[in-house]
Parts: sequence; structure tokens; C-alpha cells
Amino acid sequence: MIVLSGGEFSFCAAHAGLHADGYEPLHGHTFLVTLRLAGEPDDNGMVTDFGPVKTTLRRVIAPLRRRTLVAGGAADLDLSVPEQVRFGDYILPARSVTVLPLVNTTTEAIAGHLLDQVLLHAPMPGLHRAELELSEAPDVAANVRRRLP
Repeated sequence: MIVLSGGEFSFCAAHAGLHADGYEPLHGHTFLVTLRLAGEPDDNGMVTDFGPVKTTLRRVIAPLRRRTLVAGGAADLDLSVPEQVRFGDYILPARSVTVLPLVNTTTEAIAGHLLDQVLLHAPMPGLHRAELELSEAPDVAANVRRRLP
């Protein structure tokens, strides 16, 4: 198993998760991404090449960095006014927002999105499992796993 974590794989972002009684207050985190890739080493002794995986992980994180993360699948999302994003009681400048293809911006959902994007953009033959942990605080994290063909 190889692990990529810390430093360049952390990012600051805001979100307001949707709960049964409405949106929680808009707030931010310094998220930390840890990517674990499991597989058998090849003839050169590598599970996979770190370089392309690191490049892909940086690219996947970049659109979330210093942005407000909004769920594109939220029922009340309103993008009809140019330059504005509206949801719940919030009206935000579009230039400060990343709309994600999610129904909610929970840490679990964001982690799943990040892992799916890494796997989509960096095919890694020979791997049998990928896991991404997204920490929003030292004591709070979400883990998602995917078995690979």
C-alpha cells in the first residue's frame, strides 16, 4: 500500500451541510486528504508511480481550495441570477463557489467525490483497492473505499 497525505494535499474551504431541519451555519475547515492505494508491486517493485497520482490529486483538490462548496443536487439551489449562487438563506458570489455534483456537502460526500475524481483521471493498473480519508478537524474524518477491478 502507498499513502499520500499532508502538506499540498490539504485545503481550506467552507460549506453548509444540509440536515433534516435545514442548512447548518456556513463554516469552514482546513481539510486534510490522505489517499491510500493498495496493490501488488510490479516487476520494478512499485505498487504505482507516485508522480502521476500526486499530479492528479493536486488537480482534483484545486477547484475546492479557498472556495465555498455547494451541493449541485440541492433542491433549493438557484443559479438563475448571473454571478450569484443561492441556496437556503445564502446568496454568494459565484466566483467564490464550487458547485459539486453532490446532494449534500458532508465530509463523507466530499471524500467520495474526491476519490471518484482521482480514479477517473488517473487510471492505475494493478491496484485492487483505493481509500481516501478526508479530515475536517484533528478528531473528525470520513473514509471512503473503492474496490478496483
